[in-house]
Amino acid sequence: MNDEYLNDYNKILSLIAEESNGSFAAMAAPTFSKQETVTNLYNKIKLTESCGEKVGFPWINFFFFLPRFFLNWIYVFYYSIRFKVKYIPTDAIYFRTWLVPRCFSGKILSDDYFRELIPDLDSTVNVVTGYTPLDRKILKNLSTLKIRNSQIISHGLLNTKDVFSLFFDYLFNALIQVKSKYYFNDIDISKHVNRSLLDDYLCLNSFEAYLEKYRCKKLLKYKVKTFIYVYENQSWEKVCCKILGESGVRLVGYQSSGFSKVFLNFFPTSIDVKFQQMPNILLTVGDNFSNYLKENGCYNIPIETFAALRFSYPHENNRYLISLPNLNIIGRILYAFPVQFEQYIPTINDLISVFNGSDIQVDLKLHPLYQLDYLNDTIHLPKNFKVVNEINIETLSSKYDCVLFNDNSFGIEALIKGVKSYQYSPDGSFKDDRFIYFNLWKVNYNLDDIFSLKELIQNKKYNKSFFVDDVSKYINSMYRPYTRKAFDQFVSLI
Repeated sequence: MNDEYLNDYNKILSLIAEESNGSFAAMAAPTFSKQETVTNLYNKIKLTESCGEKVGFPWINFFFFLPRFFLNWIYVFYYSIRFKVKYIPTDAIYFRTWLVPRCFSGKILSDDYFRELIPDLDSTVNVVTGYTPLDRKILKNLSTLKIRNSQIISHGLLNTKDVFSLFFDYLFNALIQVKSKYYFNDIDISKHVNRSLLDDYLCLNSFEAYLEKYRCKKLLKYKVKTFIYVYENQSWEKVCCKILGESGVRLVGYQSSGFSKVFLNFFPTSIDVKFQQMPNILLTVGDNFSNYLKENGCYNIPIETFAALRFSYPHENNRYLISLPNLNIIGRILYAFPVQFEQYIPTINDLISVFNGSDIQVDLKLHPLYQLDYLNDTIHLPKNFKVVNEINIETLSSKYDCVLFNDNSFGIEALIKGVKSYQYSPDGSFKDDRFIYFNLWKVNYNLDDIFSLKELIQNKKYNKSFFVDDVSKYINSMYRPYTRKAFDQFVSLI
């Protein structure tokens, strides 16, 4: 499946996107940026292949489009006034980051993606941090925080004229459809692609790219020198690269967290690089990620290993220190969920089928973007199950026998604290593999493996040991600590 998905399916989408010849609407569409966690297009095509299900018209999305559109207009208009940006220094280095729950630490707004890099750089040059909310509800929390002059909410870059132009632009120009027929596994997928493009439009999936179009125009007026952003090769990023790059702004992409082959957007093809916009340089968190991108994607830009800015684990001599495993059987496991929320309920049901009624405690860790109420009102959990939002990583080995996860970097981080981890897939398919280049023990678990794990823990026969030196070598290939040397390297590259 991995080869079909990463190679054949990836290439056919590139070929279809080529029809648009790099139009802005195509650039803005997540379908053509292969953001499968948004579109789920591949799974929809496979469902047709297996069940013969027809592609219907999205009537629900159609009827909700105008209410959704105008509510979004009111939202952008309101916050563009409330967080109006009055000044950005000339030749500033602009960090485009996300406003997420972890940004709210104490009474000061702090970035969760670039962390210490921003204040370190701010001591020598003009730095501006532009926060873009992933969820509008989170903006309510800003009223309790002290926001520095160098921190802005990106909606505030727009004035009233910009907001009106933006919405008329989207309303009349954002919808795109393909005209030719295209085949994947002998199936005509043109209707699937056009349905996905229509959903991009009706569900406002393309809207963030249009927002960035007008934000970037304002950044050009402020004459920013360098634009640094969290790299995932999404549609809005291509817009930033095109508008800012064509005006000579230095573009630096930073791969801040892990990814798997599910995220096709990280793996452009030789067709993509002909018309897709890219940053001047891409920085990664470690050597394994640099090598993985080079081996599986077609990049015509430099890819350099930088540092894992979101890690604050102890390190020495530019290497992370690995904790010894706790060999005592505790009777508690942790499951760390991915960002794909549609996986939560099926996975929980699988875990309940294994652990319900046992004496093993199962803690469920949501992805950092989600809050407890995402699950509490959705499913009834057995007594030995509990949803947790925050985990004290320092006490991980004293609380858990192991970590189960899917498409989440937390499972890799658990190794640093001496806890074995395994990635779970009910059918044994792992195109969402996070253990890249790993060969120390079996890490791919299906449902039968979870049953076996339960028996081993209950019978006190589960082996929690591992060779620390081997794990250390792996972890330090995956992630590089942020040090003064890494900072100096960053300055030289930007």
